[in-house]
Amino acid sequence: MTNGFPLSTPLLAMVLALAPTSARAQGKPTTAAAEEAARAEVLALKGDGLIAVPPWVEILAGDSMGVGWMTAEPADGHVEWTQKPGEAADSDWRRSTASKHGLVQANSTIQKAVLKGYDPTKPLRLRAVSRPIVKFQPYKVEYGEPVKSVEVEIRPLRRGDGSASFVVLNDVHDHIQFYPLLTPLPGSDFDFAVLAGDIVTDPMTEKQVVESLLLPMAWLASRGIPCFFLRGNHETRGAMARRLHEYLVLPFDRYYAAMTFGPMRLLLLDTGEDKPDSSVEYSGLVDFDAYMEDQRDWLAAEITSDAHEAATWHVAVQHIPPDYRTPPEKKWYGPTRIETLFGPLYDAGKLDLIVAAHNHRAAVVPPNPDPSRGAQYYVFIGDAHPLAKATIQRVDATPKTLRVRRFQSDGTVGAEHSWTRP
Repeated sequence: MTNGFPLSTPLLAMVLALAPTSARAQGKPTTAAAEEAARAEVLALKGDGLIAVPPWVEILAGDSMGVGWMTAEPADGHVEWTQKPGEAADSDWRRSTASKHGLVQANSTIQKAVLKGYDPTKPLRLRAVSRPIVKFQPYKVEYGEPVKSVEVEIRPLRRGDGSASFVVLNDVHDHIQFYPLLTPLPGSDFDFAVLAGDIVTDPMTEKQVVESLLLPMAWLASRGIPCFFLRGNHETRGAMARRLHEYLVLPFDRYYAAMTFGPMRLLLLDTGEDKPDSSVEYSGLVDFDAYMEDQRDWLAAEITSDAHEAATWHVAVQHIPPDYRTPPEKKWYGPTRIETLFGPLYDAGKLDLIVAAHNHRAAVVPPNPDPSRGAQYYVFIGDAHPLAKATIQRVDATPKTLRVRRFQSDGTVGAEHSWTRP
C-alpha cells in the first residue's frame, strides 16, 4: 500500500524509484520504466468485449452523480447500484438511467446514467449494464445479450464529521501515466478529484478522448474516486472540442458548477480560452467573450445564494489563474478577462482560495497587500509535465479549518497554507 492505494509490487518500486536517491545505483527501475508501467495500467482498462470503457463517475452535486461508460457497438444502458455491503440480493440493486427530451439514451456507443436517491454518507457500489442493439425499428427494437461491467465501489461524498477533502490534477496534457503516479501522493482519504483543465491536448479523435480522459476517469473510479472535469484552453481546440460534452455527464449541461461539501462551497469555473475570440488561431469559430459574460452573471447570482452565504469556506477551482502581480502590459487576454469579469465577484463572494493551473509553473499568489485593489484570497497554481515537476494539490476543509497543500511528484510538499475560524 502507498498512502492507502493498492499498488502492485513492481509499480510501487517504480514509484519509490522517483525519489531523489540514486535509483540506478540501487538497481531500481528508472523513471521512464515507472511511467511506462503506469500508462499501461490505465490503458489496461480498455475492454475487448461490449463494454469498451468501464464506468467513470462524475460529480453532479453533493448528493448526485453521473456515470458514463462506452460500448463497442450501439447499445442501450443502465446502471445497477446498491449500498448494501457484501453479498447483495437482486432486490438490493436499484436501477438508474439517463434521458433527455423524453428519450432514454440508447442506440449509441456513449452510455450514461444519473444516480440520485442514495445516502451520500455511505459507499456506493455500481456496475453498468448494456445490451447491443441488433435492430432498431420504429416500433420494435431487438437486443443482444446484456453485458455487465466490472463493479466499482465509490467512496462517500459526505462525511459524518462535517469535513470535506478533494485533490486537483491539472495540465496532464495526455500524460495518462501521471494518474497512478501522482494520485497516491496526498493520501487516500479524500472524497473526490477535480481535473482542472488541459487534461487532453487539442482533442482530435475519439481515441484520444478515450485514452486521455475517459480511461483516466475510469481508473479513478476503479479506485473509488469520483471526479469533476473542468475544461482548460486546450480542450476548446481541435476537431473533437465541440463533441466533448457528448461523452460527459455535466450538471445542467454546463462545464461550470457550484456545490457544497461539508463547510465548503466549491465553485468549479470554466475560464475559456486564453486569447481574444478574433485571434487567427480560432478561425472565427469561438465566442468566449459572450460565454464568459453569461458565466459571470451566473456567478453573480451564485455568490448571493443561500448555499454560498451559509458556507464557512469558499473555494474555487479553475484553469487560468488570476494574478494581480502581473503588469497589464504583460498579461494575456484570458487572465485579463477573468480578472475583469470574475475578479470583483471573487471578493464579493469572500473567496478564501482559488486552485488553478495553466502556467506550467507552480506558484502561490498571496492576497493583495492593498485591500483597496481587491484580490483578497490565495491562489495556488499547480505545475505540469514532465513528471519531475508535475504536482497534485489537496484541499481539506473542516468547520474550523481550511488547508491547501501542493505535493510534488517526489511526495514532498512544495507549498501549503492554512486558515482557522472560530
